[in-house]
Amino acid sequence: MSVKNWDKSIQPREKAISSGIEALSDSELLALIIKSGTKGRSSVQLASEILNQTGGINGLMKLSLQQLMQFNGIGLAKATEIKASLELVRRMNYLEVLNRDMVKEPKVLIEWLKKHIGSKTQEYLVVVFLNLKNQIIGYSDIYKGSSNSIAINPAEVFSEAIKKGAQKVIIAHNHPSQFIEPSFADDETTYQLKQAGILMNVPLLDHIIVSFDGYYSYAEKGKII
Repeated sequence: MSVKNWDKSIQPREKAISSGIEALSDSELLALIIKSGTKGRSSVQLASEILNQTGGINGLMKLSLQQLMQFNGIGLAKATEIKASLELVRRMNYLEVLNRDMVKEPKVLIEWLKKHIGSKTQEYLVVVFLNLKNQIIGYSDIYKGSSNSIAINPAEVFSEAIKKGAQKVIIAHNHPSQFIEPSFADDETTYQLKQAGILMNVPLLDHIIVSFDGYYSYAEKGKII
């Protein structure tokens, strides 16, 4: 049965109007974005199928346009709308970290990093540029590595920081395996970046490793002194 033939009280759009958008399930929210289903499947059923096969919102965020279009009923237009909606969420999350003290409120930054790179299937390095008040003045996704490794050049990291007028930096990268414990290479990289920061007079405040729902902070563990 098509969604439009359902009782109005359980149609996603009507439910959002009467009970608030927050009352909708993940499948119902996605159904509002994709609008229509396929023959024999409502938009809610299609949305539920996509979320079940991808592992929920986490998995959905990992998919490319091409991967979304592998689902029957999802063409280029719908895939683009889904990606656009997820990108809006990512950008809104970034706005929440601005004008905050990242030393006093590190969890705010960590939550944004989880959403920004935590679900990536390749390793990304993010350099977060801070002013003297520990507020973010910008960030840069400097590297994109393979599925299990990333090469970091300290000179490039800090030359970018100087260009941005940063007084301090925090670096972060993701582990696509979702295992957040640092490797020996991570420890070596942290040491090299810390020493480079001292030489450049742009201190490294933290190195954070993130997955979609977890993190490891060198500063929190007392490993950046």
